[in-house]
Amino acid sequence: MSDVNTVWDNLNTAVIVSDPDFKVTYANQRAYTLFDELKIAGLEVGKNMAACHKPETMVKMKGIYQDFADKKIKINYLTMDGPEGTLTIVNVPFYVGDVLGGVVEMVFEGSLA
Repeated sequence: MSDVNTVWDNLNTAVIVSDPDFKVTYANQRAYTLFDELKIAGLEVGKNMAACHKPETMVKMKGIYQDFADKKIKINYLTMDGPEGTLTIVNVPFYVGDVLGGVVEMVFEGSLA
């Protein structure tokens, strides 16, 4: 399995990538399935993440993205209840040169602690 897209698409961890303006640029199949299980509508490549998040969540995310852009933090994570237990949501930034290029979100089904 040398095709990287095949790896990401078959990973049993939800992966969502967004640009610094919150536009979804990639979501693997597990992300779509998990969002359906959580009854969260609006996940779609090319759309703004506000389509699938509450306004108060977007306020928090804007602060996190700004902290990533300012290089104040290198990772952000939280836990929430999922369909079969705890979900751990991890956000990590990536940069193009010195500028925030976007954020990779991974949703692990279980606690990492």
